[in-house]
Amino acid sequence: MSESEASGHVQTIQQRTSSPAHSSSTDDEPSSPGSTLGGHSPEAPPRDSPLAGSSVHPPHCPAVSVHSFYPSHPPRLTGGTPPDVLGHTPAKRISPGLTCVVCGDTSSGKHYGILACNGCSGFFKRSVRRKLIYRCQAGTGNCVVDKAHRNQCQACRLKKCLQMGMNKDALDSHMAEMSREEMMEQRQGSIQMVGPSGPAVSYGGVSPQEVGPVFSCPPPGQETIYETSARLLFMAVKWAKNLPSFANLPFRDQVILLEEAWSELFLLCAIQWCMPLDSSPLFTPTEHLNAGLPNGKAALTLADVRTLQETLARFKSVGVDPAEFACLKAIALFKADARGLKDAHQVEGLQDQAQLMLQQHVKTQHPTHPFRFGRLLLMLPSLRYVPSDRVEGMFFHRTIGNTSMEKLLCDMFKC
Repeated sequence: MSESEASGHVQTIQQRTSSPAHSSSTDDEPSSPGSTLGGHSPEAPPRDSPLAGSSVHPPHCPAVSVHSFYPSHPPRLTGGTPPDVLGHTPAKRISPGLTCVVCGDTSSGKHYGILACNGCSGFFKRSVRRKLIYRCQAGTGNCVVDKAHRNQCQACRLKKCLQMGMNKDALDSHMAEMSREEMMEQRQGSIQMVGPSGPAVSYGGVSPQEVGPVFSCPPPGQETIYETSARLLFMAVKWAKNLPSFANLPFRDQVILLEEAWSELFLLCAIQWCMPLDSSPLFTPTEHLNAGLPNGKAALTLADVRTLQETLARFKSVGVDPAEFACLKAIALFKADARGLKDAHQVEGLQDQAQLMLQQHVKTQHPTHPFRFGRLLLMLPSLRYVPSDRVEGMFFHRTIGNTSMEKLLCDMFKC
């Protein structure tokens, strides 16, 4: 992806943010100077580790390293403007009169044959694609499925999706198209990226010249939390995509892992960006309350912001360094318990290696802190205290409108 193309995605986000807010129903990192918080450069990862094959040079170098992305601010992307953030023609605003026939929330259009919201269409897609089997929580099979209760019983929600006419055949057709795209990508010539810490690493269709400029852009000026959030998410996806071990997984597994971990990856990127700053605009209550939210939603958002502030404070108190952030992101990304994985055993091995790398780094760089490794691992669950759907609403509803997060992640991943 060229610099102008990458910058165009966020340029569009910035333009859309200035327009009236869209409604919403509902995992590379930015660059920085090449020194860690501790004043030393992180050690190169072992060649057989999940993070191997990339160098430890600063982000402006051609080789990409998971240790390189520790910014004092995320890079600002400027340039031409594509049709929209997804690279498609902007969708028409959905009439407020259209409602999801499953739960009654605002519909974003037809999904799998019926009018549905992004939440129900995404739930249906995950359930069918991963062949999930649910059991009714109440044992009756007649639980209420509406906007307020749709997440309480997955069995009854899936049952209602089918009763209202959601079509599995339409989903099968969509998945077949994705499989064809995967085969085409695998047939493309690979471009090798060589780093001093390991052998040549193959990235299908992505060159160092395309990746490098994304991390060497100038710092941002005044911008909204939504613009900053969009750039951080885009760079978190690019970070994952450029991990050799991640790129070697089946395409379907890559998509599933990103869908499961995007919120944690985004928050880790955001926390890492906020830590060097005197103030953290992403986690400032006034920034979110100025969005003009309804009273009930504003109170919930305020509580979520406070929760995120507490999480940020824990990371600051520990003084997490860039190499530790990279390992934590890898641990969060490689979830072997994610349903539907084709190669869960390999994913589990990659997570184990990421944990081992973190342990070795802590032992080497912080020998006088024997409990640091355990403390770092125990901080990961705090990233889940605010559910991913509320993270989406807080940071992305103005930039993606009615576009589902799954669609956004998929299109970012293809860039």
